[in-house]
Amino acid sequence: MRGLGVDLVSLPEFAAQVREPGSAFLSGVLTPREARRVRARAGATSGAQPGSARFDEAVARHAGGLWAVKEAFIKAWSCALFGSPPPIGADEVDWREIEVINDEWNRPALALHGRIGAACEESLGAPSTWKVLVSISHDGTSAIAQVAVVDVPA
Repeated sequence: MRGLGVDLVSLPEFAAQVREPGSAFLSGVLTPREARRVRARAGATSGAQPGSARFDEAVARHAGGLWAVKEAFIKAWSCALFGSPPPIGADEVDWREIEVINDEWNRPALALHGRIGAACEESLGAPSTWKVLVSISHDGTSAIAQVAVVDVPA
């Protein structure tokens, strides 16, 4: 294993942040595909219509899980580079370049794009030599994600 990261999100605090008047937080951290998936899951799990408080809570629940994954990835990547300076400053991260994707069985993984993808390749080596493992869980008012950067056996 090269690096491990964990992030815990308080869903009520996360929901309050995204409900702030004029907040563009979600559009700044989710890809369009992630945003569509979050809205679809929110509708399916809440049974509520967009714009309702119940729908907005479900959006925050699902988006909070994705945010936890993105934060945990940055921690895992940083852990893998222990002793070296970060290739991208914390204030320069474009969170939409870290995309949570799912396979047909809804298992999460990451797709890295743009500057993040290039910096990972530069700092970790060819993508064929490493992979990212992702786990997300929700319980009550929390979402947690664990991300590991591991070697791919030759």
